[in-house]
Amino acid sequence: MARIIVKCEKLTIEGIGVSTYNNLPIYIPNLLVNEVAEIQIVHKGYQKYFGKVLKILTPCKDRVTPECRFFGVCGGCQLQHMSYESQLEFKKNYVKDLFIENDLDFPFDAIYREKRPYFYRHKVMAPIKNNQRGFYEIKSRNFTKIDNCLIENSLAQKIIRTILSLNLEDLSYIYVRVGKHIDNVLLTLVTNKEESILSNEQIENIVKIHPNIKTITQSIKKEALSGKVLGEETKILFGKGYIVDKLLDVSFKISTNSFYQVNPTQTEILYSKALEYASLKETDLVLDAYCGVGTIGLCASKKSNSVIGVEIVEQAILDAKENALLNNIDNVTFLCEDAKEYIKKSNLDFDVIFVDPPRKGCDKEFLETIMNANIKKIVYVSCDPKSLVRDLKFLKEKYNIEKVSLVDMFANTSHVETITLLQRKDIDDRLKVRFDLDNVPLVKEETKATYQEIKDYIFNKYNVKVSTLNIAQTKTKYGIIERECYNKPKDDDSRQPKCTREKEEMIVDALKHFKML
Repeated sequence: MARIIVKCEKLTIEGIGVSTYNNLPIYIPNLLVNEVAEIQIVHKGYQKYFGKVLKILTPCKDRVTPECRFFGVCGGCQLQHMSYESQLEFKKNYVKDLFIENDLDFPFDAIYREKRPYFYRHKVMAPIKNNQRGFYEIKSRNFTKIDNCLIENSLAQKIIRTILSLNLEDLSYIYVRVGKHIDNVLLTLVTNKEESILSNEQIENIVKIHPNIKTITQSIKKEALSGKVLGEETKILFGKGYIVDKLLDVSFKISTNSFYQVNPTQTEILYSKALEYASLKETDLVLDAYCGVGTIGLCASKKSNSVIGVEIVEQAILDAKENALLNNIDNVTFLCEDAKEYIKKSNLDFDVIFVDPPRKGCDKEFLETIMNANIKKIVYVSCDPKSLVRDLKFLKEKYNIEKVSLVDMFANTSHVETITLLQRKDIDDRLKVRFDLDNVPLVKEETKATYQEIKDYIFNKYNVKVSTLNIAQTKTKYGIIERECYNKPKDDDSRQPKCTREKEEMIVDALKHFKML
């Protein structure tokens, strides 16, 4: 195959470099934007090429040496060759571009970084083959042995090594869940046979070495379920079959099959932001769609009148009810039903709905049901920006996008969680506030900073120049009434250039800094 020199033009969300060859895109792993490299074309697909880097001729400033020697083979950490700051900027820009491409407002609020970009995964699912821990390579069934993973909890990895030292037969996965706020561990061994894989003596020794292990289970996976990691049947070998952890001061039972976020520190930030966006009042009726084991709903119950959680997975609802009992929370009702059908038949006037769907997002009928139900606010938590923007395009007919935040739940990978606040257009509290501001004399507020002071503040903070017209337009938009129209056009039919959203955000920041907003 041909060897050529290319310059990387952009990245896919998976962190794969994209260039152009013969007027077609060529996808090149381990290449960053603006880098020049000698590459080899390894494959030609339909209307595209695939290449691999032979030598980077001009590296970019964002490139770092990956900490893990399996980077590029494992596929788990797609962005480890980028500095962490550039990873955050990449994720923010990717989401922003998706919004803009789909004609959606992007009122960016913040991106919340991971304080420790390594060892943050408190859920570890380790494939085992011939009593060796490893991973299956990208787009391959090749099994590569590893002795550690840099994004997995250190204690979990020690426990895995202890289990491997026992040389157990018929072991396909080791699953370890480490609690964050309560210092305990769930250990699950996945097998194809029903016989207990551990003797009583072995269990005693494991717990003696790792006293944080509070329960050990065995997940039995039938051959027909080989595509899944966990089996349908779970046997308790030691303990109660679950551990308890806390999230925002709410306790949760975590069993082998429970869904619970892998990064507990960032999960608290994620749900705290979702609750902040909801701005719950004591009189609010809240719907938690896709409620799972009740994480968002139970956390929201402390700030609202009542919460109804709906989920179609029966075991998740049973877990949610147990979690409500565990916390003595009595203003939450959990129902095993399809969310859209429940909304239709309940005929309740919900003030807020939390939507936290799987990666595929929401189906069209569910979104139509929300829109017909006249729900005031939607707080949409998403793990896939593509399905999010698809759903927002549908919802924007009746909802304004008020705020968007990102939470980096999976540092060094291409994944990012997004929280979006939507406000129904015909029930817009923000518009009411702006109307009230129109009746308040704001002349004195205008004197708090001159136009030049605002320009200097923005240039010093963002290294961006804004015009007097930009500032005037933004002040007028936010209710700070102008005495005159700056830079009036000579011709009444002329059109003034509008302030971009990015510059508007900077000006709003300056106005808040000078206490003008």
